[in-house]
Amino acid sequence: MNKPHAIAASRALRVATLLFTLACVCVQARAQEPQARLQSLLELSTAVPATRLPTIKAWKLSQNTKVLFVESHTLPMIDVQITFAAGSNQDGDTPGLAATVLSLFNEGSTLKDANALAKGFDSLGVDLGNGIDKERSFFTLRSLSAPHIREPAMQLFTEMLAQPGFTVEGQRRVKNELFTKLKINHEDPHALARMQIYNELYPGQPYTRSDFGSVESLERIDESHLRAFYRRAYTAANAQIVIVGDLTLQQAQSLSRSLANALPAGPALAERHSVPAPLPHGKTLHIEDEATHTVLMLAQNALPNQHPDGVAIRAGHIIFSHILNRQLREERSITYGVLSQIPHAQGPTPWIISLNTPSRYSQSALVHIKALFAQYLQDGPSETELDDIKQFLMRALPQLTASNLDMRNELSIINRFNQPLAFNYKIQQIQALTSEQIKAAMNRHFTADGWVGVTVGPSVAQLPLPKVMVPETTMAQSCMPAIR
Repeated sequence: MNKPHAIAASRALRVATLLFTLACVCVQARAQEPQARLQSLLELSTAVPATRLPTIKAWKLSQNTKVLFVESHTLPMIDVQITFAAGSNQDGDTPGLAATVLSLFNEGSTLKDANALAKGFDSLGVDLGNGIDKERSFFTLRSLSAPHIREPAMQLFTEMLAQPGFTVEGQRRVKNELFTKLKINHEDPHALARMQIYNELYPGQPYTRSDFGSVESLERIDESHLRAFYRRAYTAANAQIVIVGDLTLQQAQSLSRSLANALPAGPALAERHSVPAPLPHGKTLHIEDEATHTVLMLAQNALPNQHPDGVAIRAGHIIFSHILNRQLREERSITYGVLSQIPHAQGPTPWIISLNTPSRYSQSALVHIKALFAQYLQDGPSETELDDIKQFLMRALPQLTASNLDMRNELSIINRFNQPLAFNYKIQQIQALTSEQIKAAMNRHFTADGWVGVTVGPSVAQLPLPKVMVPETTMAQSCMPAIR
């Protein structure tokens, strides 16, 4: 089962995510493809290119399924994504239920076993993907658009989603796979730190649990749990569809209707979100681990995407990420990079800062990051730092629609958060921001002392940070952090 982070990520997609989340990549084992280095801002032309953006078409089906479509005949391909509000926050008293159901779609339908289904897709050259997070599960399909390929591909895709097999053998394989994922997470320093952060920020909420549940909860799941979850979570009313590619509007409408008509009937699931109050005072926790370096994470609760301050917060956090990279990577060389992330969410979502550093610097790095943030709240971003981001995004705008995959991923965000039907909407929002607006938003939602810090590594004697080795650089003279 793929995670959302494991979707193919091109350079253009990394730029697109800066527009949606303005978040740095969190380096995890789930990232499967190497990331291309972004150009230095200094290397970009000062001229802003004229960009003609594709038109987004939208409609609602009789089941209330919202569909977005971009017609593109550049390649004889179609890309389809269907997303369900069926993430792990819908598990209830059976953690891991949503992940188990998602994985079982790979194990065959009522008409075909797993091998027959896989061979059917392979014979058509279809590329499939799926993933799950706290709030959603999703499935993707990429196929040639020629009718003799597209139509049987969509028939198989629809069969997989509408007639899952839930066989005993499939359940056994899926549970063994999830047991393995749990074991890996309990041994991974980044996963351990992240788990501890969620426990501190969202105590008693489903967000503290692994998407894969636990060994005990997985063992309790039986076929009745699986089928009941499927019937309530995989309805057409609980779904959103995105289509990009070599189709007419009429063909795309027909495709979406056929897919939705095959899904179970039933209402959309109610959202399960409770927004926690900000922590007035954070804490620092340590997990002992035999390693040569220490994983350092800091987090505060951030904002859902649709919050009025969401764009300002995401712009502010990417600027602060640059400050940290300049201070800790470029000037003191104690890390390969400081990574900053605010995951997409309709409910609670954390701002997580993470880095690997020599263990002897872990505490002084922690203190320095907190001091820099206190100063950042006081001063806000400089005009130069904000202008650099604005110029970069304007010049990177054509990459939002550089490929069908880029458009598909952008459309899924627009659909999920009910945003205006324009690829440049978020760029326009960012262009209108002022430094004072970002400063005010950051101070409304974060506190200098509100960080939850976690270190995972060995206990060793601590040293002060090395002295600055290079003069300060402007944002335009250094590379933006790696982004997706």
